[in-house]
Amino acid sequence: MNALFSECVEKVPPEIQLFVDMSFSIADRIDAALKERGMTQKQLAQAMGKTENEVSRWVSGTHNFTLKTIAKISTVLQVDLLK
Repeated sequence: MNALFSECVEKVPPEIQLFVDMSFSIADRIDAALKERGMTQKQLAQAMGKTENEVSRWVSGTHNFTLKTIAKISTVLQVDLLK
């Protein structure tokens, strides 16, 4: 990493760092569950009544998940996304 980037990262509050880590962890679990089930993002979107673009945001790790959304995804994919 370059010095400027490292300096910027050091200034990020710990709760924001944790939020980002958690978001990416959930996104990775969604992606892994989709692959494990041979399911596409489009199929997940259809099963949940969501758009494919929204599911794409979930898998990118940039979405601010609600517990309700996590519970719904967990139910549809039959996986606990929080463990």
